[in-house]
Amino acid sequence: MPKTATYTHAYAESNGFMTLLSDGEQLAGAYALGPDAGEWMLQATLAIRARVPLDVLRDTIQPFPSFSEIHATALKELSRRTRKAGQPMTA
Repeated sequence: MPKTATYTHAYAESNGFMTLLSDGEQLAGAYALGPDAGEWMLQATLAIRARVPLDVLRDTIQPFPSFSEIHATALKELSRRTRKAGQPMTA
């Protein structure tokens, strides 16, 4: 079965979620649950391992925006919470 055939079924029931953990400068951890959680985690894993700054992650244009929008949303919320608290937070 083509992968695209599964999108309508899984996304109709649940979009999933992603949580990012940060030290305020870069990602320190991440977890996700959803139809494409494995693909979402690829970018997070690389960012953690390469110690990519949060500013760079927020400025990165995703190759497939419709499926990777979860990163932009999670990073925006992480940034909002970090600025508000002035300390490391999770989103």
